Amino acid sequence: MCFFLNSNVSEEIYLKDLYIHNIMRTIFLFLIFFNLLLAQSSEIYKRPFQSAPDFDIDVLHYTINLKINDHEKAFYGKTDVEFKVAKSSIDTVILDTETFRVTNVYLDSIALNFDQTDSSLLILPEKPLYKGETYKYTVHYQSDGKIADPANYNMGGVRVLGLGFFDESEDNPALVQTHSFPEGARHWFPSNDHPADKATSTIVTTVRSDWKVLSNGMLKEKTTNWKRLSNGMRIRAVGSGDSTTYNWHLDMPNSTYLYVMVAGPYEVIQDYHGDFPMSYWVYPKDKKHANRSFHRTPEIMRFFENEYGVAYPWQKMDQITIPGIGGGAESTTATILGEKTIHDSKAEKDFPSHWLVAHEAAHHWWGDYVTMGNWHHAWINESFATYGEYLYSTFQYGKVEGKINLWKKKQSYLNEYRNRYSRPMVHPYWEYPNQNFDSHIYPRGAAVLHMLRQIVGDDVFKEFQEEFLNRFAFGNPTTEDLIGVFNDVAEKDYTWFFKQWVLSAGHPQLNIESSWKKGELTVAINQTQVGRKTPTKYYLPSKIAFFYKNEVVEEELIIDRKRSIFRFDTKKEPLFVRFDPNDDLLVEIEQNHTYEGLLNKLKRDNVIGRMEAAKLLKKYIDEPKTLRSLKRVAVHDRSWFVRKAAVQSVASEFTSKDFLIAFIREKHSQPRRSLVSEMSKYHPQDAIKLIRKYLDKDDSYIVQAEMIKQLGNHGDASDIDRIKRYVEPWSPRKIMRIAANKSLTQLQEK
Repeated sequence: MCFFLNSNVSEEIYLKDLYIHNIMRTIFLFLIFFNLLLAQSSEIYKRPFQSAPDFDIDVLHYTINLKINDHEKAFYGKTDVEFKVAKSSIDTVILDTETFRVTNVYLDSIALNFDQTDSSLLILPEKPLYKGETYKYTVHYQSDGKIADPANYNMGGVRVLGLGFFDESEDNPALVQTHSFPEGARHWFPSNDHPADKATSTIVTTVRSDWKVLSNGMLKEKTTNWKRLSNGMRIRAVGSGDSTTYNWHLDMPNSTYLYVMVAGPYEVIQDYHGDFPMSYWVYPKDKKHANRSFHRTPEIMRFFENEYGVAYPWQKMDQITIPGIGGGAESTTATILGEKTIHDSKAEKDFPSHWLVAHEAAHHWWGDYVTMGNWHHAWINESFATYGEYLYSTFQYGKVEGKINLWKKKQSYLNEYRNRYSRPMVHPYWEYPNQNFDSHIYPRGAAVLHMLRQIVGDDVFKEFQEEFLNRFAFGNPTTEDLIGVFNDVAEKDYTWFFKQWVLSAGHPQLNIESSWKKGELTVAINQTQVGRKTPTKYYLPSKIAFFYKNEVVEEELIIDRKRSIFRFDTKKEPLFVRFDPNDDLLVEIEQNHTYEGLLNKLKRDNVIGRMEAAKLLKKYIDEPKTLRSLKRVAVHDRSWFVRKAAVQSVASEFTSKDFLIAFIREKHSQPRRSLVSEMSKYHPQDAIKLIRKYLDKDDSYIVQAEMIKQLGNHGDASDIDRIKRYVEPWSPRKIMRIAANKSLTQLQEK
């Protein structure tokens, strides 16, 4: 039985006694943390406030004609912009244009006057245009060999913004690609470049005849271009005139940041999801490994159709590899993925790509079909796609791996929170759109959606997803729209949840103390979080578990005060108390476990709890019982995640024999890499012997890379030839080459 004590004088006295030993430490940490967080957060609140878009025109369709001159690294364009006037009247039509130079603008055959600034094309019609009227302007332009520098647009992490050319290299063939996210479209065609103005599209691209072109929608026509001789005969063009034109058409409205065109000497692998065609476009050298990255795509599509209750809403699904990005980008019907997604069978264990395919596939519902109303509502795109990635990973690998996946996502957010800033997930203060795309909306957003699902249950959550997707199909909802749909479906007001988790910053930070006396267990929970726009107290539906020798008892709690006390009638004192036993909440918990409690936690808790216990027990490493327990867990725990944590905690007490036995028994690459690293730290010469014996035999790139690293740290000149063998061969992300070159430099300098 559980009951809650209302605040009163006696309770305050009790709490003061209970927390007195933490007061000075809490004040000290508060001052340091608050000053640091205040400095970091103030910067993001100084950015310009962004209001809702106010469009003069509504673009209905783009017809983009591009001629690619790859030998000049230049392109020529002609784009028809068909639009409807949105204001009562306008005397200037403004389109977003950057980098390329506009040469002419026409309405039918009538040339129109225009001005071009660094960021806009201002077209001057002969007479005012009135609301509801439709027009089609044709804009001619050329790149003059100019390419946008992504760094100038706060996009330093990518190599292309707009349209860019890649020379042939060891990693990729010569090719051309576009990158439209977030405001790259304006660098390769004139547009109303905002996600809230969706339009259908036709993208016609002429390239050299040994290249293929992929774009949004369906391929309507492919034309070989011929030369006509003076005698009237036609021959296929050769040399610089040898070209092919591809006509791709998407007859469903799509935001400009999702437009794509990629051209190069690709190999195309055909697949299907039911009647929907799917293709995987890869470099010729990568064809033999392509299916390893993409073969789960039909399964992923079926999984999301079942999860979202909405059939795949587009005509086809292509995926294409490109250089210049590390992850992917969800261009509608033609997802672009970084070339590093291709890998051999050996890399599958450490560098799988199904999570990336799943993330980008989920975007075809969340981001493409339903698209944020403005950039600061980007969590609607990214939180749901990241959560979809988690859901599929759990489906593929099981619930234990799913817990590890979600835990890692929480740590990614917490790292940004601690080291950079804290902000609400919906934060309309930004200068560049991509400032909205951070760990607050990717991993944090996934964790927030997971919490919401646990509160309302699978059925309500899935019904909400289906209703929201159907209600705003091809639309641009805001967060307020989403909250409204959720409340409608749940038939209950959950605005409180979105206010504290989406529209506020931070997360609960809880100090938990428990004590047992005469058949009563008292649990005191103190919310200690601080920060700008951070709730001083959260409303937290939660659970708590009491672990006894032969049973586990769970109780439900509602935490809705800054300081809460819960009392439970129990005849025996629990071995340990576990708040949030399923790790559903995005919280930081400070809880002092007893030594015996930690030992039991190491045996009895779930995978996250056992990992935490393995780490916390390091401070008791001098206790014989600790040593025995951690050694056992380091070798025998059923999860690699816990074994790795135990290895790192007990390593200082491992003998060389302990390391060797654990290494030989360990099947998972992550703890095996830790064993190599820790053994090299405490028994370097014995570690070198192990490395020399097993380097060529190990079946993991990350373990081999760690071994090579340690040869550089502790080996000698006799290892140089051994390491040289790993400089040239392929490895994922070139980790072997990087490790080998660094170690060779170290050994040659000894």
